[in-house]
Amino acid sequence: NLAGYKAVVDAAAAFERALPMMMTAAGTVPAARVFVMGVGVAGLQAIATARRLGAIVTATDVRPAVKEQVASLGAKFIAVEDEEFKQAETAAGYAKEMSDAYKKKQAALVAEHVKNQDIVITTALIP
Repeated sequence: NLAGYKAVVDAAAAFERALPMMMTAAGTVPAARVFVMGVGVAGLQAIATARRLGAIVTATDVRPAVKEQVASLGAKFIAVEDEEFKQAETAAGYAKEMSDAYKKKQAALVAEHVKNQDIVITTALIP
């Protein structure tokens, strides 16, 4: 999807250094850390694009089925993996509305994770 690709390209253009790790005579510049929130079509494209550009990528989604897709693209999946998470997907593959308790746990997890990220890309459609 073009939206995921464009999000990464725009973020890379606005970022003040290169995305991949660079080793030079002056020292080493670490790879950029990119966090993708929402692993639908646009999110998967954002993950793939950021990885191709050399970033270290993590992603989150409430649907357990996307965990394998994230890993297949070379990114790390993070989520609140409790009983509600296991039931978070409809038969059609869409995310269900999560409880307030789950949302609080997810917000805490994301808030802590974002502290160490250089770029955050949001592609999730929240009902």
